[in-house]
Amino acid sequence: MEVAATDTIPRDRQQLIVLRGNSGAGKSTVARELRAELGRGVAIVDQDTVRRKLLRERDVEHGVNIRLIEHIVRYTLANGYVVILEGILHAGRYGEMLRRLHHDFGGSWYFLEVSWEESLRRHQSRPQRADFTPEQMREFPHADLLDGVSEQVVPEHSTAADTVHRILTDNFPHYIPASSRHAAG
Repeated sequence: MEVAATDTIPRDRQQLIVLRGNSGAGKSTVARELRAELGRGVAIVDQDTVRRKLLRERDVEHGVNIRLIEHIVRYTLANGYVVILEGILHAGRYGEMLRRLHHDFGGSWYFLEVSWEESLRRHQSRPQRADFTPEQMREFPHADLLDGVSEQVVPEHSTAADTVHRILTDNFPHYIPASSRHAAG
């Protein structure tokens, strides 16, 4: 079955895609572009939205956001959505919850890796650059891979379009990108 960008993902396509990485790695951009390509039936669970906007909570050990993120992911998967979970999601704070999700749902896990210098450079051009300082960014662990979960590392030279293409190819083998559909038609 071909899945077009304007189609709804079939309800039997419940699937978890996790995008982790440092600040400015492109997680949110990749998540939005994936959903734009896949259409309806795709939920983005964004750590920043839950923690910072919904709860206005600091990123702390045992924060309320951790269990809430897990509940949102489980609920949307149970209702047949493709779920894109994205955020820094520090292994030390979020690891237990992430390993539960991995155990229960498997999924495809990606770590978007960028160097400290590149993270800092990208941060300067982001709308949320005033939300935290470079000093606070130093607290974010780099190359924070999760023990017990096989995460595919996406290097910093991979563009958002390349990363989206890779994830689509990995997870939706019958998906034909909009650009290919138009060229063939």
